[in-house]
Amino acid sequence: MYQTLLFDMDGTLVDSAEGVYHSLRYALEVVGGPEIHRSEARHFLGTPLEQVLQERYGCSRQTALQAREHFLTHYRQYGIQATVPAPGMTRLTAKLKAAGFRLAIATCKPWIYCQPTLELCGFSDCFEAIAGSGHNGVPEEKSAVIREALRLLNAPSDTALMIGDRAVDIEGARACGIPCAGVTFCGYADPGELEQAGALTIVHTAQQLERFLMDAR
Repeated sequence: MYQTLLFDMDGTLVDSAEGVYHSLRYALEVVGGPEIHRSEARHFLGTPLEQVLQERYGCSRQTALQAREHFLTHYRQYGIQATVPAPGMTRLTAKLKAAGFRLAIATCKPWIYCQPTLELCGFSDCFEAIAGSGHNGVPEEKSAVIREALRLLNAPSDTALMIGDRAVDIEGARACGIPCAGVTFCGYADPGELEQAGALTIVHTAQQLERFLMDAR
């Protein structure tokens, strides 16, 4: 049933919370923003940083945009190095490719960080296309990167399944007319978030995801 698999990155393929936290803490210290605790790093994964700072922490737009610039500079040099693969996902993606699935990345993460992150975390050449924000004019919107991934693959939407860990993945997929499987590998989502957003299914391990995909094929 699902031949094309679109993967989110942060929280789905990789756990980047540690590096994001350190780069975010640095950026907020520079601009005089709010203090962020380690447990809050997950709020910044899957949602634009400046949006979270304004809506959740009451920062001005100017402060939020300045923080974003400092964050990106620090993350590029240091934060990215703390990224690790989500448990079991390097093995699973290689196995899915070998089984004949078409795999692509659909992430709001800046495109320039995607390939370095995949290489750092040991993902082999499993992905036919990488759709991230800021490349070919693609905005930092989930529906936009999903459409770009489908375009790069030249794949019809009725063969595709999105796989992600936040409500934004489910909502973006719905806007593109495709279902989304929710994963909880890294625990970024709030309690009940994936259920309320309408995930097709919710899995807690790579092994559960594999069984679901093989059964639903």
